[in-house]
Amino acid sequence: MDPNFQEKLSHINDLIKLSKVDGKESHMELNFINSVAARLGIEKNDVAKIKRGEIKITLSTPKKESKVIEQFHRLILLIGIDKLIYKEEVSFCVELGVRMGLNYNAIAEVLKKTIRNPAYIMHLDEMEQIFKKYTN
Repeated sequence: MDPNFQEKLSHINDLIKLSKVDGKESHMELNFINSVAARLGIEKNDVAKIKRGEIKITLSTPKKESKVIEQFHRLILLIGIDKLIYKEEVSFCVELGVRMGLNYNAIAEVLKKTIRNPAYIMHLDEMEQIFKKYTN
């Protein structure tokens, strides 16, 4: 399988897992996941197969940190999309961010600022600046 396609499937799988971590998969979360999948060139049928566990997915992250940050940004958008951020979602993002190779302190700052924002969002450029600050 094409490594780039595997990275995309892995990302959609992570978004699906995140949407379920609070026990409530909202309509807005599902629409967001389907929208991301479409932009990544993943068919709805493949998204459904991932949800049902019919496609074996292993964590596969992009090689470029900028692409990893883009993926992490989508995770952050997803947790705030329903205007409710649960501790399980925060824990999931921290754990996954670390597994993706991102700096723990930058992850913590991103989450803290996102939670403090009344809209529960963070723009990509702001997130990139936070990660840049923690880069050696």
